[in-house]
Amino acid sequence: MADTANASMSESAEMSAKETINSMTDGKKKALKSWYFYDWANQAYALTVMTVIAPALMASLYNTATGTQSGDSFYAWILTFSMIFVVITAPALGVIADKMPIKKKLLKWYTVVGILFTALMGAAPYFGSQGYIILALMYTIGTVGFTGGNVIYYSFMPYLAPRKCQDHVSTWGYAYGFMGGSMLLIFHLVILQAPFIEWDWKFKMAVIFATSSIWWWGFGLLMFKWTPEPEIPSTMEWKGLKDATKVAYSQVFQTFKEIKRFKVLAFFLLAYLLFYDGVNTIASMASAFGESVLRLNQSMNVMLLLTVNIVAIPMTIVFGKLADIKGTKFALMLSLLIYCFVAIVAAGFAPLELEGEEDAERYDFTFTWDNDSQVYELDTLYDRGYESWVGETAAGDSEFRDNFQQYFPANSTDYDKDSAGSSSIGGGLLVCLIILVFVALIGSGVMFIQNKDLGKIGVLAMILIVVVGILGASLLAGQDDAEEKETHTIDETDAEAIIANFDEANDHRFSIIFVGGPEGKDIAGQDEIGDRHPTIVDQGGPVDGWAELMRDNVWKPLGIGVALQWIILGMFVGVAMGSAGAQARSMFSQLVPETRTSEFFGFFGFLGKSAAMIGTFLYGIASTTFDSRVAILSITVVILAGTYLTSKVDLEEGIRVAEEEDARNRALASGVSSQDLGTITE
Repeated sequence: MADTANASMSESAEMSAKETINSMTDGKKKALKSWYFYDWANQAYALTVMTVIAPALMASLYNTATGTQSGDSFYAWILTFSMIFVVITAPALGVIADKMPIKKKLLKWYTVVGILFTALMGAAPYFGSQGYIILALMYTIGTVGFTGGNVIYYSFMPYLAPRKCQDHVSTWGYAYGFMGGSMLLIFHLVILQAPFIEWDWKFKMAVIFATSSIWWWGFGLLMFKWTPEPEIPSTMEWKGLKDATKVAYSQVFQTFKEIKRFKVLAFFLLAYLLFYDGVNTIASMASAFGESVLRLNQSMNVMLLLTVNIVAIPMTIVFGKLADIKGTKFALMLSLLIYCFVAIVAAGFAPLELEGEEDAERYDFTFTWDNDSQVYELDTLYDRGYESWVGETAAGDSEFRDNFQQYFPANSTDYDKDSAGSSSIGGGLLVCLIILVFVALIGSGVMFIQNKDLGKIGVLAMILIVVVGILGASLLAGQDDAEEKETHTIDETDAEAIIANFDEANDHRFSIIFVGGPEGKDIAGQDEIGDRHPTIVDQGGPVDGWAELMRDNVWKPLGIGVALQWIILGMFVGVAMGSAGAQARSMFSQLVPETRTSEFFGFFGFLGKSAAMIGTFLYGIASTTFDSRVAILSITVVILAGTYLTSKVDLEEGIRVAEEEDARNRALASGVSSQDLGTITE
């Protein structure tokens, strides 16, 4: 009977929420919609930058600069550092923003920092061997801007609509973010994959980061234009940073103490911190793992995330129905176990062995014989070029450089042995300036069009100005005509010299193959695969046997290469992703007193945003001590610990305590004496 009554109340509340929002004034509706659009805007960073492009690019630049395959470990440490800074500062800033009318000002500065450093990330590949350091610095600051801004952005919610509408508002904010982020991802996939776009990979990276920055600026501006500064009933007088910080952290600790009073709730929050941290770590590290361990192209990371999002939509509904039948805790634990399965299978991902000329497109360097010109033409994996694969000064690539570089096409390298170590800082700084000017011009044009309030025509005009700007930049950068690109070639004498060194140089991470050749020469089909190449699975790691087992018994018999393995990963993550978040929030809502929802959900949201630190730290330790496969398996420890704690949560007891607290608070609010509270709660 009680369940039926609660269901009826929920349905009524949902209808009431919609009616309430529809009845608001045009100004308030506009303010709410612009708040939605900020989520639409900053998902450019959450999805494109933070999840897909930056991790893989940082790993790639690190690998090239150091001559190793441990770029994912470096990225894990950078992400951990970024999140530590956010965890330390964000709660206090959130409290200050709640007590002083500075929400929009704080959000504005966080947004400016995020947009600025998102754009500058596009210059990182132009810094040469210092590129990974530059990207790490810009990424750290950009992540602080994004994550810190989100803390302030979420604090607007209670002021935009009545309390009973918060779930409705939160849902639509998420929907806007999903739609906006996915649209931008599709655009970037076209940039990476479209055959008619002949730009080099460095220019593509610059375009991706620059357009992410413009997207965030253009759509995010709506919030600053239409959403007012919330009115705060009781403001705190500013007495300096020291006193403000003291007050802020005092309130944070007070909230923590309040939650600790509810033992079941506190126990669940500990479980949530662990399993959600593991889930976030998998999402954060996926593209870096793919780059370092599997040598995947950037476009596959975009495809991975799109696959995750597509699968997550229906599966969230499916798990919601499962929760209705088997209970919220059961559905949550099942989704977490799927995540553990994902991590275990991912540790067993491995490229298929290279099989000679039939696999020529998978080699790092492919020399193809041209009968007409009687020379070998060089192609590089993913068209990155020689200098983007081989480290200029990296000790790890020294043997490869010493034995092969002198025979490679002279015009395929930006450096040689004599010039190794030369700085690219000047060129990188110039690109930084160009990107900033480009973003400023395009962004100002978008802002001008927005101020005219042209509606749909304005949207089309904004799209047009961005497209024209990109095309203009491509012409100025010499990216317009692939026919004009110089062909890199060697003659048969240099080909024979390279082949002669195959037996002398094995300690490297690259592969070379010759396709075709002159008659009477034993060149065609000759190849070299270094001992540290990703297809050489057994490199002394503790769990390399697991990857070999999976490759020999699953991937190879079924003909499943790393690209398809990656899509399979996305499908399984999609199955569990939506459910894990939805069921965790549902379970938390059942344990929270209705009379203190805003207070506790604020803390819950903070944990969700900061939960990407334990797992990344553990990943960094494991990958540094052992290797990347051990690191990805270590994440299962965090998720399993959270899953075990979740299984021990006494949901019925937690609900009873929450209802007791609600009865107490409502009684106090209605003027019931403290002596009578015991009777009421009984």
